[in-house]
Order: sequence, then structure tokens, then C-alpha cells
Amino acid sequence: MTWPLSPMEHHVCQADSTCGRPSRFRARLEAADGRQPVRKSAEACAGHLGDMVQALTIWARGHHLTEGQLTVLVIDPPFNGLCLLARADHSGPEMAGFAFSTIRLTE
Repeated sequence: MTWPLSPMEHHVCQADSTCGRPSRFRARLEAADGRQPVRKSAEACAGHLGDMVQALTIWARGHHLTEGQLTVLVIDPPFNGLCLLARADHSGPEMAGFAFSTIRLTE
């Protein structure tokens, strides 16, 4: 497992810098540090899904982030043509996949 998750091209596994496989999962960490909202996300292939989730929760714990959650989404394979993303509602974020797991952050 590589940490911190390195900034890489979107839709490529970010959990291991030597992987290079297409990402199939995205994790979105949303929490608060007492002053402001904290958001972090990463993508991983199926083989590194557990590593990605573990790395983000360890990072959140190390930064004393609570009252938040880590949402894991299944995302579609990269699309080479024009792709429009639908919004969950008019004011909400773009939908980037199917959320299949939500992990609450605790101390």
C-alpha cells in the first residue's frame, strides 16, 4: 500500500503507484476538523479497494477527523466519448457512480 495516495491520472488506480489498472471504485471522504469541511477522494482498481479504504481511514484518524463518513462508489470504466454526468439534485454534487458502502468515521 502506498500512502499518501499519489495524485495520478483520473480513472487509474491511485492506491499503488505501480498498478496502472483502470479504477472501478472511488472513495469520498467527507468530514470536519472543527473549523472547516474536509474532503478527499481517491480511485482504485478492484484489487486495491481495501488498501484505498484503509489508507483514507488511517489518514482521517491521523488528522483527528470525526463526524464524517467515507462513501465507496462503484464507477463506470473510463469513457472515451462525450459523457454527461447527472446531478443528484439541482444543488447537489455530480453523481459519479453507485454508492454501495458508507463507513462512519469514529475515534
